[in-house]
Amino acid sequence: MASVTPERASNLEIADSTRNNYSGQGDGFQQMKKESSCDESSDIAQDTVRVTSWQRSSFKQVYNTVAEITVEPSNSEEPDVKDFFRVLRNHRLQSKLVYVLTVVAIVAISHFVLTVKWILPYFYTITTPILLVLRLILYWKMKYQYFLLDFCYFANTYWYIYLWLAPQHELMFVVGYAVANGPLIWALLVFRNSLVFHSLDKVTSLYIHLLPTLLSFVIRWYPEETSEHWYKPFPRYEVGYSFFWLVLIPFVFVLAHQVLYIVLVNCILRPNDEYLTMYRYLTAKESSFIFRMCNIFGPRFRIQLYVAWGLSLVLIMLLFNPVWYNFFIPHCVVVSVSIIIAIYNGATYYLDVFSIERMSRHRNGNHESASSGANIAYNNTQEKVLYGALVNSDLKDGVQDANKSSN
Repeated sequence: MASVTPERASNLEIADSTRNNYSGQGDGFQQMKKESSCDESSDIAQDTVRVTSWQRSSFKQVYNTVAEITVEPSNSEEPDVKDFFRVLRNHRLQSKLVYVLTVVAIVAISHFVLTVKWILPYFYTITTPILLVLRLILYWKMKYQYFLLDFCYFANTYWYIYLWLAPQHELMFVVGYAVANGPLIWALLVFRNSLVFHSLDKVTSLYIHLLPTLLSFVIRWYPEETSEHWYKPFPRYEVGYSFFWLVLIPFVFVLAHQVLYIVLVNCILRPNDEYLTMYRYLTAKESSFIFRMCNIFGPRFRIQLYVAWGLSLVLIMLLFNPVWYNFFIPHCVVVSVSIIIAIYNGATYYLDVFSIERMSRHRNGNHESASSGANIAYNNTQEKVLYGALVNSDLKDGVQDANKSSN
């Protein structure tokens, strides 16, 4: 373990003071004091920092996951610091690549839907396995693999089978259409999917909920253009306002998946508490609306109510399918509104995160009279915490993996 130098001890003081300020209560001004001992002739420098309540709540969530691996080591030769900056560079490069590919994909998909519709099925069949494999690797590492048993992945599997095994089967398309424009597209709204260009996880979530809907749109309204270079034609099939094929059969499909999921996860596999499932994710906060709705009859019937409320919501979503299927304009509206909401959620994410950094820089500019040593140490800590909010907890996992490999 590295020796504690005066500079390092000073940085540790800053970390402790920062933790106390972020977790403190009250809306008054918080003060952070630091004694600079880098030079024997240096004097005690004080820096009064204004930390508002909204800043404290933002930093508090990410401090424990990032600060301990960025503040304590002060010598650039220490392995922890080297590992951190190596992982930091890797994450930045990954985010840039994902950003570029996302923008390219948006331009390409827009062109496919509006102009060359026959490419969209090929694009879907190529990109879907790639994204799902990447998600499987990421979620397995984070112990989120039970999310991959949720209905949206079964729906994408259904679409994959339909495209390559039975594109000429009219009723199979109708069921896929109902699923894509029912539970999938509405899940985009319920789970607040966001178009966050640099996040592979968020882009993948948006993809698996939106692409089947776009496929159903071009096949439903432009079957000839979409079939132009496909190995079998997509027929135009009119079912009118068939409640049986647009609502009942898709609901049975969802119900069958729910029963299979309960038997597999709750009765056979029964994952321990370190694994996250959709039920645990949605009911984690006892103050949330979903938890209160599932807890009406107490913990004994909590899972049963969770399933009942979920199936009821799916049925409500499916009831709109006869409108989307028989009218072009309403279908265009629901698809467009869903995309706009995803873009808005992404804009909210970017502005909420980067506004913190912008306000922090403005605040630091108003305290130029403070000692440079205190400002540099505090700003370095704050920038690292802010970046931790962008890359989430997998940054810490990357540093831990790097430490293991170096050992």
